[in-house]
Amino acid sequence: VHGILVTGLISAALARLPGGIVYLSQDLEFRAPVRIDDYVTATIEVAEDLGGDQYRLRTTVSKDDDQVIDGEAVVLIDDVPADD
Repeated sequence: VHGILVTGLISAALARLPGGIVYLSQDLEFRAPVRIDDYVTATIEVAEDLGGDQYRLRTTVSKDDDQVIDGEAVVLIDDVPADD
C-alpha cells in the first residue's frame, strides 16, 4: 500500500479530537511496508503546547508491534469545547 494512503489514518485520528483541526505541518518517516489486508493502528499524542491554540503532536502508525510510520505534526485546534 502506498505510504501516503496509510498516513490518511493519521488524519482520521485527528478528526476524532475535540474542536476544529487545521494541519500546519506534518513530518513523516516511513519505516516499514504495509501490505493489503494488514491491520494498522494510528496513534496521536500531544507532545508540546506551542501556545496560540497550536500543538506539536507525535504521530505513529503501527502494525502488530512494529512501527511503520513515525512522525510529528503541528496543528491548530480551534473551538475546543469547554469542560462542564
